[in-house]
Amino acid sequence: MFAIVSKSDGFPVSRSLGDDRPSLVVTWTSNAGAQAFILAKGIEADYQVVALTEASLNSMATALGCAADAIDFDAYPEQ
Repeated sequence: MFAIVSKSDGFPVSRSLGDDRPSLVVTWTSNAGAQAFILAKGIEADYQVVALTEASLNSMATALGCAADAIDFDAYPEQ
């Protein structure tokens, strides 16, 4: 699994559920799919793809201000 994070602060691309519920970190099944999303949005200068590893989860948790095991994920609907 892969996520897209901000190059400046490591904050991941997320989807808000509203109603004060925590946002879900969006994931992709492949690096290529995540890269295609970045290119389609024209945000490659500001964002990068990271593989979901213990280290990257800990970095995202720091950026989100929560524990790594509190992060919930939402798969991007790839075709």
